[in-house]
Amino acid sequence: MENYYTIEISSNPNTSPEILEKILKRGNDDYVSWCAAENPNCPAYLLEKILKRGKDDYVSCNVTANPNCPSEALVEVLKRGKDDDVSHFASKNHNCPALAKIQWMQATGRIGKEDPTKHIMETEIIYKEDPDLQKLRDLIHE
Repeated sequence: MENYYTIEISSNPNTSPEILEKILKRGNDDYVSWCAAENPNCPAYLLEKILKRGKDDYVSCNVTANPNCPSEALVEVLKRGKDDDVSHFASKNHNCPALAKIQWMQATGRIGKEDPTKHIMETEIIYKEDPDLQKLRDLIHE
């Protein structure tokens, strides 16, 4: 019965960060960590602690999806170079640095490395005004 209340408290969005920390220190099951990681009040330092435990991918997904997850933790997840759900959530988090996301996408084959020799730069583009287009503009403005 205590575990039920612990789960309810850890998933409640009104639970303070201090209470979440006390609950997580008890070392209860992964479902408590899952609920705490999903909680919008879960602070960055607790999310990092939960992620470092790394026992359950579902818990890690909640950590990396949480808007409070620090960018450093997201970078560490992506540096593993895995193409898994945890990495997908990390790459979609608004705190994820663009460079880390690009490097992860390259490492997992989602995008290839850019070859600058494939691009042709035109030095001069000449646009000729179409007389019919000008007539149409004139009609519209009348």
